[in-house]
Amino acid sequence: MNKKRTLYYLSSLFLLLNWNTLSAQDIHFSQYWNTPIDISPALVGVDKEDTRVFGAYKSQWQSVPVGYTTFSGAMDTKWNAFNSSNGFVGLGLLFNHDQAGDGDWTLTDVSGLFSYTQQLSTGIFASVGGRIGFGHRSFKLQDLTFDNQFNGEFFDPGIATGENFTDTQTFFLDTGIGFNLHLQKDDYRSKLDVGLALHHLNTPSQNFYANSTIDIPIRKDFYAMGVLKLKEKFDLLANGLFRFQDNYQEIVLGAALRIHLNTTKTKELALDLGANVRTGDAVLPYVGLLYHQWRFGFTYDINTSPFSPATSNNGGPELVAIYTITKPKAETRKICPLF
Repeated sequence: MNKKRTLYYLSSLFLLLNWNTLSAQDIHFSQYWNTPIDISPALVGVDKEDTRVFGAYKSQWQSVPVGYTTFSGAMDTKWNAFNSSNGFVGLGLLFNHDQAGDGDWTLTDVSGLFSYTQQLSTGIFASVGGRIGFGHRSFKLQDLTFDNQFNGEFFDPGIATGENFTDTQTFFLDTGIGFNLHLQKDDYRSKLDVGLALHHLNTPSQNFYANSTIDIPIRKDFYAMGVLKLKEKFDLLANGLFRFQDNYQEIVLGAALRIHLNTTKTKELALDLGANVRTGDAVLPYVGLLYHQWRFGFTYDINTSPFSPATSNNGGPELVAIYTITKPKAETRKICPLF
């Protein structure tokens, strides 16, 4: 049996053994600190910039026939809806698309997000946020094969699959909430976000068979993401994510050093070098580049899980790009440091 066929059977077996788990899991990015509003709606607008535009792309397990391709696009902005000197509203829009496997198992969702942030005291801010969206899951039945189509000697596509799917797509309403505490120093370099987000609060159902439902379990994200100014040219970045969803759990811990190569206004340039670890699954080397209004991040998942013999340790690359806009502030107007 050649190597390609061996990998095919290994990956197919992996999918079959983990079908129930995979159907319940959400998409996830290794650079969660660079895709904050996907982690929690309470992080919408929580930064010194007025508007942020995000784009993220992840390619995973392309070395075997069960590759995942994930894309996310988002935007958030601030709005002083109540003309407050120490609080503001955040508004955001999020689009996610994920596709996997020979049957194009696909998830697409579009969500609107909102938050309110209140300054509690100097450098301390509390936020609460919500998310409401619509999701769509689908697959291509014609591209799948089933054990009923094995006639004892070879695969025969002319044999009936034995499956009676009512439909190959489903739509659902999805909701979530989040809470965040933000600590910020006046120089904007040192900051910390800690919080909790609950996704799929309404446990939406996915139906592909008549008289049968698969509920999406509530996902709980606990996170901490911080930056500490060490010296004029150096910052320490540290982050942690603890994710729980039904029987699935994910723990990611990491750190990086930020080197400020140029601090001249409008010409700011910095380089991030670091790594994260997804426990029991992957090591994630990280490189980031910051130039004025642009931020870029790149990671590569080095697979260390039991699936690594099929992937040859190649998890896959992930690229994140962020563009920010900051409006000039009138010096005579008393506002909170984040607005």
